[in-house]
Formats: sequence, C-alpha cells, structure tokens
Amino acid sequence: MSFSTLLTRINALLPPTLPKSASYILPASTFTALGHPNLLGPLFTEVVGGTSESNARKVSLHFRDILLKEWTLIGIPLVITGAASLGAAEKKLGLFPEHALSTFANADWTRSTPPQPDARFGSASVLSARYHGASSRLDVAPDSPTSERGATHLRRLYREHLPKIMSTWGSHEADFRWLEESVIYGLFLSDHSVLSEVETSLVTTSAILAQGLKAPSLWHLRGLRRIGVSKVDVEAIARTVGECSAWAGGRAAGPTGEQDVIEAWVQWVDEVERDLE
Repeated sequence: MSFSTLLTRINALLPPTLPKSASYILPASTFTALGHPNLLGPLFTEVVGGTSESNARKVSLHFRDILLKEWTLIGIPLVITGAASLGAAEKKLGLFPEHALSTFANADWTRSTPPQPDARFGSASVLSARYHGASSRLDVAPDSPTSERGATHLRRLYREHLPKIMSTWGSHEADFRWLEESVIYGLFLSDHSVLSEVETSLVTTSAILAQGLKAPSLWHLRGLRRIGVSKVDVEAIARTVGECSAWAGGRAAGPTGEQDVIEAWVQWVDEVERDLE
C-alpha cells in the first residue's frame, strides 16, 4: 500500500464527528512512536500539498505541538529527529528560508513576536509566546498554577483510578506524581492553546497504543470517552492507529498486519466501557 493510499484509507476510517486534523495527527504521532520520525516530513508534504500557506502554517504548528507533547510519552531522540524531518520538508516546499538566522545568532530569539497561525512562517525561528513574556507560567513547583492545571486535567481523565495507579509506584510515588502533574501534564498535555483537548488525547492515545502498552492504553482510551468522544469514534481511532502500525511496522509488539490483531486493539475499547457504566 502506498503512502497516499494509506492516508486515503485513514480519511475513510475516521468519522466526521472527529476533528479533521485527526487524519494527520494520528499517523504523525503513531509513526514517531513506532520509530519512524523521518516519515513526518513526507506526511506534512502530503497533507499541505495544494493548500494555502496559511493552512500550511496551521498544520505546521499542529505538527510542532504533536512533537512538543509526544516527547513526554516516547522520549526526546525520536521527537527531535521528527522535528528535523519536518524542518527539511518546510524548507523544500519554500515555506521557510533554507539559511534562516539561527537562534544562536539571534539575540532576540526569546523576545521576538512569532507569526500568527494565519500568517507567513516568518524568516527566523522564534520562541512561542506561551514560553516567554508575561503570559508564560513556567513555574513547576508542586503548588504552582501550572501544577494545578496538570492535576486538574489528570483527574478529568483518570478520575477514581488515579490514586490506585500512582500508589503502584511505591517509594517513588511523590517524585513521579510531581513529574506527571507539573511537567508532563502541567506544562504540556494540559496546554490546549494549539491542539485542543480532544486533539491532545489523540496524540497521547496513539503514542501509547503504538508501543503496545495495554494498561496505559486502556487509561487513555477511557480518557477519550470521559472527555466526550463516542465509543464508535474511539474504536475508529484505535483502528486507525492499528492500520498505521501495520503499514509502517516498528518497535511495538502490536499489529503485524493481520486483521485479527488490529481488532484486538479495537476490542480494548469494550474493556474500558465497563468502567464508564
């Protein structure tokens, strides 16, 4: 199956009740988690082909946010490799200068105003507004607003399961609770300024599913249901991740192309339904 054919199949699998962006968020997150971050550039090129520059800018910001969130789930080496693939594609398409001013040569890189989502890509990379200036809240102390935002979002997804899950960490619980509430969720996964709450959950669920980790996958499939995504739509999400995994292959012990194995992932949705009753 060609790359274009896979993307056509993904569009056919996903219901219209999901965000349109799901058609590229799910493969982008899945490919990266599987160990294929170099597919991000070709995927971006395919998605923005024949569209306006403002749309390309929006998709570019989405891809960036996917990576900024996904490093907390799969590690930084895969993510920075994906960023390089994305950057190369943008330059090849003429969306960003081939020899743009480096942040190391630009003393104002932390203070410049980034282009808006509907504007041009700009001539140099500058820091997103959420990470600098008066609007930024990067304090990650346990009692900070950032940590409270993360804790609130965690409780929304996990509800009564959260204390039991964290108690399994034994003597390490306090440090890892801080990491989850303050950094992983506080700074990244509860930030919905670019990707919405549902779009962010598409990233987390697909990245974890692609690694074949059943228990965390169940937590996030359940989380999708708790933020209002229907069972049918969650099944479509799981099937799409399975199709992407079967097509690309990789490090996960999940789908290998057989339909019954992909169906096993879809059936995990039934398992979480019992907890929602």
